[in-house]
Amino acid sequence: MAWQDGQNHLPWQEKAITIFDYHRILSKTGWKVTHRIECPLSSERMSGNEVLKMQEKRILGTVGRSILIAKRNRHTFKL
Repeated sequence: MAWQDGQNHLPWQEKAITIFDYHRILSKTGWKVTHRIECPLSSERMSGNEVLKMQEKRILGTVGRSILIAKRNRHTFKL
């Protein structure tokens, strides 16, 4: 699940990691993201409390799984 508040993080959980964080980590460690696949899930995975918080804060909630496909850059050093 991802809640968007305009800054790509969970508004009520400061230590959350998002797909953007994974992309940044891959890029910094010598990988190039080539594809992002988004798979929607049932909305039943959200609790009523989570929906209420999103309604109060007027933010969009999406339910899904993401996968990043990456290719190692050619100029990356091998350890």
